[in-house]
Amino acid sequence: MATTTPVTSPHVEAAKELLVKIRALRTEIPRFVLDDPAETQFLGRIAAVTEEFIEAACVALQRSARLETAAGANATALRDAYNYALAYEAVVTELHALTRCMTHTIRVQRAAARDVYVLAKRIANKKGGAELIPHVADMRKKLNSKRRKEPNKPADVAVKA
Repeated sequence: MATTTPVTSPHVEAAKELLVKIRALRTEIPRFVLDDPAETQFLGRIAAVTEEFIEAACVALQRSARLETAAGANATALRDAYNYALAYEAVVTELHALTRCMTHTIRVQRAAARDVYVLAKRIANKKGGAELIPHVADMRKKLNSKRRKEPNKPADVAVKA
């Protein structure tokens, strides 16, 4: 069986440049905090509060200097934090949409090989298509071996900072 020489793809450099831009967005997001799995799980349980609850907490802060000192925040800062969360939730929604669409785009590109396989099977079964029979068998073997393995995870394109 012939081995193929890796071909340098023009897409690698474009993907690296895009990753740099995406990672640079972090510096443009005010108050950006890297996630910590333990903290994320904890915050998921306690951060689901209503606007009414936040306002009640603000009123309590305004009424008690002792609470304000203990919390290390005042009502204005708490309201600002809530307004921040409301404003940036739209960004999260948009980023999720981008992620879904990019995943779909990659699947569409990978599906092109499957289209070749389907066409090769059709042509191999017709008169004059015998030269494709070994290629169809090879693709079938590789397709079936992939199904037995764990699903591929997307490769991370390394970016040097």
